[in-house]
Amino acid sequence: MFSLWLPVVFWCGTLFYFSSIPNLKASQNLVLDEVLRTIAHFLFYILGYWLFFRALNFGKQKKNFLLPLFLTCLYGLSDEIHQTFVPTRTFQLMDLAVDFGGAFIGKIMVEELLLKFPKR
Repeated sequence: MFSLWLPVVFWCGTLFYFSSIPNLKASQNLVLDEVLRTIAHFLFYILGYWLFFRALNFGKQKKNFLLPLFLTCLYGLSDEIHQTFVPTRTFQLMDLAVDFGGAFIGKIMVEELLLKFPKR
């Protein structure tokens, strides 16, 4: 059980770390920076959904798809709130929407993969 939750804790810790860095930039080019950060948010929350799903559903016959979605989105909200306490960082509704979108796409991807490969 510990081995299932360790990646979730690592994922949350990694996001917390990056959110704690003032003036975090992916590029000096403002447009490229925005694009890269948006892609990173989206991909991180796809991964987050999968990690929560894996930890919550391992070994269960009936899979729960909504609880991992809720927890992933809740973490996204807490991350945006956390950023309000970091100098130069703010709560961004667009980042939150991208986080939620990534979590939702993660849910769809996991559901589709389980339809194709139900024994996994």
